[in-house]
Amino acid sequence: MATGTYEGAPIDTRDTYQKLTSTDVYMARIKFACWTKNTFTRAVGAEGFGVEAMQNVKQFQNAKPTGRMVRLDSGVYQISGSIFDNSATSTHVGRLSRRNPELIEGGDMWAYAWHLMIAQAYAPEIDVEDNTKGPIDILQHKMLVIQSQLMQDFNYAILGHASGPNNGTMGPSAVYSNLPNLISVTQSRTVGNIAATNSFWQNGLEEITSAGGGGDLDRPLVLRRKLLKRSNTQMTYGESTGPNDYMILTTQGGHQYYDRLMYADSITGGKGDFGMSNRYDAAGVQAHAFNGAPMIWDPSVTVPFGATASTESYYGIHIPSFFVGIRAEHNFKWRGWEASRQHDEYPTTVGGVSVRYTPGVSARRPHWVAYNLPSCPD
Repeated sequence: MATGTYEGAPIDTRDTYQKLTSTDVYMARIKFACWTKNTFTRAVGAEGFGVEAMQNVKQFQNAKPTGRMVRLDSGVYQISGSIFDNSATSTHVGRLSRRNPELIEGGDMWAYAWHLMIAQAYAPEIDVEDNTKGPIDILQHKMLVIQSQLMQDFNYAILGHASGPNNGTMGPSAVYSNLPNLISVTQSRTVGNIAATNSFWQNGLEEITSAGGGGDLDRPLVLRRKLLKRSNTQMTYGESTGPNDYMILTTQGGHQYYDRLMYADSITGGKGDFGMSNRYDAAGVQAHAFNGAPMIWDPSVTVPFGATASTESYYGIHIPSFFVGIRAEHNFKWRGWEASRQHDEYPTTVGGVSVRYTPGVSARRPHWVAYNLPSCPD
């Protein structure tokens, strides 16, 4: 993983302050590649920058943020704790260096600011010099390696990772900020310094233990009815803003179950709420339609925290209250190719790109998850 691991380190002196004060400098190509890597990030990018922006890097570079799902901010997201506390927190261990991911504020509180993700590559100087007119541009190749690593990890950061989906992937576990934790089954955790005992800070739940074949070429009727029940229930809350502001994200098996519904409906001449949504067509994302919302699947989706492993899940994501926060001063910052220093034993050119980010929800109640659907046998 590009971020390496996290390990304990005390925060009790001011020399641990974040000193990253760079302006918003990034390579549009790498940023575009990260937002277009997978289905979910394409959909988030389409909401955040407009569907046309996702068609090519030039349009993406000139796009103005829409204000939906992608936030470019400064400042911090406060968690709580004393700045005089010597107990272990977290330190980022990267390929070249270690950074403390906390930004210490004045007063009696400290705050986790953002997760810091770094992808770096090395090119021995002698190889670069000897390959000036060679068939392979070494620095260009290394840049693609950096891009590929960050693309992969950026998706894991938001969607979780199959090997540890409940562990606040890509950041200190106390933040619990990836999708399986933000929209979860077990809601005993404090997310964003708001206790899960508050009803407005609990997302909707719908356990589905059977798809319920209903004839007509195996139409999963139980699945449809329970999804519809949960979707309609969440839309009754004041925070919800209607079906057009939802995106349904599902696992591969969940997508295939739903495809049975669509197929059976088309063969039998039904008039149900099936078919395709064209909301993300221009962004290259095909989506089914359910209850007014596009339904997509992404290969990286994992089950929500508290659900049974190896089952199928559906996330009902309320678009206006789900966001991926990107720190404006560190918005996919390209560090450039740095030449070796005089004292280096092995002169090596180093390049890297980094981003400080956090996924989050401004309200949790309008979101919902359907879970524990038996693994699809298709």
